[in-house]
Amino acid sequence: MKDDKILFLTEEQIRKLADGSSFRRGIDYYESGNISNPVRQGKELRGECYGSRDQPYRVRVVLKKNGIEDASCSCPRGGFCKHIVALLLQYIHEPDSFEDVASLNTILARLSKEELIALIGELVLRDPSLASVVGLAAGTSKGQLLDVAALNREVQRTLRRHDPYDIETDLRQILQMAERLAEKEDWRGAGMVYAAVLDAMAQSYPDELQEMDESGDIACIAQDCEEGLKECLESGVIDKKTKRGWLITLLDAELADIEMGGIDFAPEVGDVILRYADKQDWEQLAASIRERIPKSDRWQRECLVNLLAGWEEQHGKLEQARQLVREFGTLEQQIFLKVEEGRPEEAMTLAKQHLRDKPGAIKQLADALVEASAGELAVSFLTELVAEKAYSGYLEWLVAHHRQDKPEVALAWQRQVFQQLPTLKSFQAMRQLGEQVGVWPQARTEALETVTQKKNGGLLIEIALDEGDVARALELLPQVVSGHSYKGEVAKAAESEHPREAIKLYQGMAEEAIAFKQTKKLFLCGKVVTACWGTLCATR
Repeated sequence: MKDDKILFLTEEQIRKLADGSSFRRGIDYYESGNISNPVRQGKELRGECYGSRDQPYRVRVVLKKNGIEDASCSCPRGGFCKHIVALLLQYIHEPDSFEDVASLNTILARLSKEELIALIGELVLRDPSLASVVGLAAGTSKGQLLDVAALNREVQRTLRRHDPYDIETDLRQILQMAERLAEKEDWRGAGMVYAAVLDAMAQSYPDELQEMDESGDIACIAQDCEEGLKECLESGVIDKKTKRGWLITLLDAELADIEMGGIDFAPEVGDVILRYADKQDWEQLAASIRERIPKSDRWQRECLVNLLAGWEEQHGKLEQARQLVREFGTLEQQIFLKVEEGRPEEAMTLAKQHLRDKPGAIKQLADALVEASAGELAVSFLTELVAEKAYSGYLEWLVAHHRQDKPEVALAWQRQVFQQLPTLKSFQAMRQLGEQVGVWPQARTEALETVTQKKNGGLLIEIALDEGDVARALELLPQVVSGHSYKGEVAKAAESEHPREAIKLYQGMAEEAIAFKQTKKLFLCGKVVTACWGTLCATR
């Protein structure tokens, strides 16, 4: 076997990459002989691992100098699974069981044209489904027309597979044809491949593929198709009929994403449609969008209306866009439109009636009112809502709104934030405003009283450490009787000025580590205790 030094691997390296359960199960799989057909091709290892199903999982690992560059498995778990562990353990302990093969390109380069034709014919006889693959590959040759029917059959065959890894792998092989066509500047052929794959995925992903695509790898192919079609449209050489067909496919992908709740199935599709659809294209596309509106829920309707209005705005038809919102938009969209049209009081009246239980929309509306020079309405409404229920998001908005012009008002709101949610972050924000206004000593005393009343010893320690008062943090440490102990943070802060106390804390942590067999934690404690002893001796 060649390059043994480059491909050196240890069990410890595998153990670091896999979680404990996967490593233990991987040992069981290896010792039970679950690995079959192991192959080494340069720095790449491949093999099959039998698991919980009848068919084995396909495992692939790419090695690098003293480590692992990449690893994948066709099992649904994903990540560095037990099947990968089993293959690597076999490589470490039984390297000679791996068949050392040359790369496929090297093997095929040795064959004559006649031998290649005979080989392909034999493969098709063994697996008739390869006939369409061969036909598609021939269709990418120079001067050949792409067999659209064969392309669609191959895409549908791929999407009917039961293994998500197989689906992703086969779809990417199909997209390689589009890439080859694009390299030859056959934009029409490349776009037909991208469109065929995206169209089929838009039809099947919501109901069939989404559930099995736990890792999102199949959805990423839709994004690749979107980017590929965009590149083909940018070429400017596509006839109108073909272009419209691609735009319809892109719209179907956008509608599928909206139907699924916005999972970024093809995140830039809407922008591509709005950019390349002319008036005639848009009339047909808009009709399809309008048909969906009556059957849509609130969020879906908002997306559909934004798409309709977006095309009008992009073409300078602002009033037409507004009319679409008035006619089809959700209540929230109509409220925001009133702000945009200079009718903030009307927007506020509707908001008070319908948005009181939607804090996200209220904060967005408040921002819009500020931008429209009607910030006083936003302040009044949020102040009213805070009086009803002190939602921290409203309080934080009021702090941010007043921070620059009225820091004393911002401080008053920040005090309420801290009282409701006392954290080190909200304490630091209050300190910044208190120092700016010149009342920090008094505000600090009130804040510490609040934390003391809530018996939050951990936060008192965090504040003491933030203020550099290590002695106070040491004094407070015994008050923390449950949850996070803060021993590590206090010990580290105490190392230079209070090394004796730091040593005691680290020794206690070491004893806990021994009790719970936490080897790594014990090692770190030992190193730091040694350093503290050095500091202590230097001060004598």
